[in-house]
Amino acid sequence: MLDKIISLLRRKNSGKGRKSILYITTDRVHLLLSAGNSAVHASTFEYQNDQVAAALAQALSQIPKSSKVQLVLASAYYQLVQLDKPALNDAELMQALPWQIKDLVTIAPEDMVADYIDLPVHAAQQGRISVVVAKLSWLKQLVKLISDAGAQLVSIQPEEWLARYLLVPARQPCMLIIHQPDQEVLLQIIQDDILYFSRRTRGFSALHQADVAVWRDGLFDRLLLELQRSMDYFESQLKQPPVRDVRVLMQGGETLCQLLNDSGFIKAALLTSPTPNGLPPAQQVQCWPAVALLSHQGVV
Repeated sequence: MLDKIISLLRRKNSGKGRKSILYITTDRVHLLLSAGNSAVHASTFEYQNDQVAAALAQALSQIPKSSKVQLVLASAYYQLVQLDKPALNDAELMQALPWQIKDLVTIAPEDMVADYIDLPVHAAQQGRISVVVAKLSWLKQLVKLISDAGAQLVSIQPEEWLARYLLVPARQPCMLIIHQPDQEVLLQIIQDDILYFSRRTRGFSALHQADVAVWRDGLFDRLLLELQRSMDYFESQLKQPPVRDVRVLMQGGETLCQLLNDSGFIKAALLTSPTPNGLPPAQQVQCWPAVALLSHQGVV
């Protein structure tokens, strides 16, 4: 969530305008302008090397003054770690986090902004948290650009905490398989609108280019092993019911769904937004975190 940096850095602005979502990846800035839960405008601004500020400035030029802006960061711009929850109140924990995790991340404590969410655990287990950290100095630059554009920044969020908004809350656990071109696969297990499990695989960044022959020549078996390991952890360590429902979000995901169904995943299907958003399927894959926020009834 990274709300701490917003309270420290953003310019106060009480104006009300169209809601905007900015999703920053390693080579693009995606902009969605929304009315309610529907996108009314979508643009993409490409950049190279470290020129994200220039692309963000272009995107901001299309945002009406006084708009409320939500910023979403791709995984390259933050680090996630899990640890046992210290016995501290929330204020004390927020102050202690940079020093609790300094040996687990590559960002210096003095240049770190951190936030956390509680993770579900079995009743007999110690509480655990998922901590997200990002570079404070880098985020300051983005916040200043947004503030100078006359917009009101209301949240900064890591993409991995948003996928659950793509599902209709259900008591049965569901595994998400999310793959964007040239990125590693994100595996998550959601139950009752709660993120129980999240990890990224290695070696599957070209999954979108695989044809049926490649899938059947060992690729599917390797991915299936990763899925089974994740589900085993969910069931054995977290003492949760078996995962029977799988949703796939990727280009050409129909082949993977069919292979999963043929292997016993009888409820494997393509993942679609729970609310209409006016975006073509390819764009929904490309900027799914922004789509997730559009789908979330609590979008500000």
